[in-house]
Amino acid sequence: MIGLSVMNPQKVTVFLLGLIATGLVFLALDFAQPVLMPLVIALLFSFVFAPVVELLHKIRIPRPVAIIIIILIILGLFFLIGLFFYNSLQSFMRFLPKYQAKFQDLFMSLSNTLSDRFSLPTGVLQDLDWVTMIRGTLINASGNFIEFARGLFIVTIFLIFLLLERPYLARKLQSAFAETTSNKIGYIIRHINQQIGKYLSVKLFISTITGVLIWLSLVIIGMDFPIVWGFAGFMFNFVPNIGSTLHFLIVSAMGFVQFYPESPGKIVAVIVSMALIQNLIGNFFDPRLQGHRLDLSPFLVLFSLIVWGWLWGAVGMLLATPIMVAIKIVCDNIPALNPVGRLMGKGYGKKKKQG
Repeated sequence: MIGLSVMNPQKVTVFLLGLIATGLVFLALDFAQPVLMPLVIALLFSFVFAPVVELLHKIRIPRPVAIIIIILIILGLFFLIGLFFYNSLQSFMRFLPKYQAKFQDLFMSLSNTLSDRFSLPTGVLQDLDWVTMIRGTLINASGNFIEFARGLFIVTIFLIFLLLERPYLARKLQSAFAETTSNKIGYIIRHINQQIGKYLSVKLFISTITGVLIWLSLVIIGMDFPIVWGFAGFMFNFVPNIGSTLHFLIVSAMGFVQFYPESPGKIVAVIVSMALIQNLIGNFFDPRLQGHRLDLSPFLVLFSLIVWGWLWGAVGMLLATPIMVAIKIVCDNIPALNPVGRLMGKGYGKKKKQG
């Protein structure tokens, strides 16, 4: 009893200090968002594009020239994405009056149904200015994208220096540590880089297939803006579970608005095609291509999405899973952190032997 009474204050102190440290970390992440978020994005890009730089270097292209080629490709892709978003937004604004009439009819019908069934006052939903809400959401989305585009310059600078510094890492480790220690650290870093690079490359491939399938199916059905929903499917696929579900709900709702009541068959076609694609990719191709690399607890994935979304917004939600994958890979490759890696997993692995 005396030992417990002595230990309890220490445990409480450690627990409180842990809470304070966690709060300070969150404050630092929020405060340093303009610098840390581009750095994290640049790190993830470096994992994907570093092997490409090495491949170009092996075919006798100087490393600085190879890095310039990669940077130009990235900037070109972002320019095309920005142009695509701008043109899509302009097209959607032109179609907005058509959807405005559809929304008004649907919500008037829904309001009357609710009023008759639940004895509510008429016009419960009609008083809401849905068009203004949608317009405001589009404006906010475009503003967030512009803000993200402004950080692209910082991402580019970070990425250039990360790719330039990469070949000298082994030499720095050898000069900083003993040979055995430097070799071990170098092996861990190379293993981490390979695993994260493979995960991101496979995820990029799977997301591209998802976007293309969504685009083709919506073109066949005849839905408006199929390329927009295809690109949205590509982006949402980086957010596990929540992303595919949210994309399914949005596309299904827009299909209902566009085709109701003239073409109920097309509404069913949109819902069925989106469900088939998301389930086929999420439950068949993704697990087989990823294998056991993404051994993350579903609760941890959901929690990380909420936390990083709260800290860094929509971009944080896109970065949440790659960040957690990187942390788990680090824990799995460092013996002292193996228990943390096991706790982060799904728990389907073998039990650790006793003794």
